Amino acid sequence: MIILAPSDVLSSIKIENDSSERSNRLCFISERLSIQKNTSEALVSLKKAIELNQNNPTALYLLASLLNEQNSNDCVQYYEKCIKINNRFYLAYNGLGNYYLKSNQFDKAEIYYSKAIEINPKRSAKIYKNRAYLKEKQKKNSEAKNDLKSYLKLFPKAKDRGIIEQAIREL
Repeated sequence: MIILAPSDVLSSIKIENDSSERSNRLCFISERLSIQKNTSEALVSLKKAIELNQNNPTALYLLASLLNEQNSNDCVQYYEKCIKINNRFYLAYNGLGNYYLKSNQFDKAEIYYSKAIEINPKRSAKIYKNRAYLKEKQKKNSEAKNDLKSYLKLFPKAKDRGIIEQAIREL
C-alpha cells in the first residue's frame, strides 16, 4: 500500500497491531464514503475505527470534520483529542478554527488558525484566507491584508485571485 499524506498525518499512522491496521483501513473507507456523499455510513465507519483504536488521530480528525460539516459542536471534543494525541496535527487546529469561525468566536478561531499556520506554514494558504476574513471582522485590516498576501503567495493560481487582490486594495 502507498499512502500519500502530510508528514504530520503520516507520523500518526503507525501499524502497531491488527486493530490499528483495521482502524486505519476504516479511515480510508470512510473517506471514500464521504466523497460518495454517504455521510451516515462514513460516520459509522469512523466510529468503528475509533472503537478499534481510541488513539487513532486520523479517525478522530475525520470524525470531527464530518461533525463540523454538520454544524455539530461534538466536533470539538474529537479535534481536541486528536491534538492531545498528536499536537502537530495542523489540520485539527484548522478544523477547530473553522468551527469557531462559523460560531463567530473570532478570538478562538484566530488562536487555532495561527497554531495551524505555525505548525505548517507552507500548506496553510486557505488558512491564511480564513484568518484574514476573521481579522477583517475584528477590524484588524492591516493584519487581514497581510494574511491575504500570504494566501496569494502560497496559492498563486487561486481561482479567486482577482477578488483577493481587490480586497487587498480595499483594506
